[in-house]
Amino acid sequence: MARRRRAPLVLEKDSQVGGIARTVEYKGFRFDIGGHRFFTKVGAVQKLWRDMLGSDMLRRPRLSRIFYNGRFFDYPLKPLSAFKGLGLVNSVRILLSYLWIHVRPIRPEVSVEDWVSNRFGRRLYNIFFKTYTEKVWGIPCNRIGAQWAAQRIKGLSLVTAVWNMIRGGSGDGEIKTLIEEFEYPRLGPGMMWDAFHRAVLEHGGHLHLNADVVCLRHHEGVIDSVDYRLDGQTVSVPVATVLSTMPLRELVQ
Repeated sequence: MARRRRAPLVLEKDSQVGGIARTVEYKGFRFDIGGHRFFTKVGAVQKLWRDMLGSDMLRRPRLSRIFYNGRFFDYPLKPLSAFKGLGLVNSVRILLSYLWIHVRPIRPEVSVEDWVSNRFGRRLYNIFFKTYTEKVWGIPCNRIGAQWAAQRIKGLSLVTAVWNMIRGGSGDGEIKTLIEEFEYPRLGPGMMWDAFHRAVLEHGGHLHLNADVVCLRHHEGVIDSVDYRLDGQTVSVPVATVLSTMPLRELVQ
């Protein structure tokens, strides 16, 4: 919008931009609030990233591992190394579990537990996916919807993991979960949003930190003004267009 000479007003509730993709500095070190890789097959988005950061947008090999039973296992799982680490008995049990779930699949698929079990077998699900997912999200897998798994690890199964291993990677990025390289800002993901912050100001826009939106006013189904609190005062500003990235629950309250 700023590049098209439509000076936007950006309201950020926190003291810095980036949300859960920000990078925080503490005692001379930089910490990412969460792990964020940059990967897209959309050319326009790729160009935008490059325009914003240039040579500071680095390409890096992926290294993700799960620590289980005293060993590190690659994630996404590489069947050969996983079976080697698990041993012959466990590997046979995993294979039998996978074959059994194909004979008697879980229907309907309601939860992450159902979705992953149907594609990897219940035993492999219990060994890797259950503990990993519940530690990251803090919610039991049987309470997370299957739709989440379908989007998060779309196209992944034991068969696709084996096939990916056989053909030596998935450089074409058909399955996002299996990508082996990604882009990453030199100083963490927050570097990207700091660059956007500067660009908004350079193109005549405005950005307020610690600005808490308290009300969206509308008339005949169209939002025409926004109230926000800044420095202890409530400000009302007329608007023509509103783009919101706040959680939907907060937006509708």
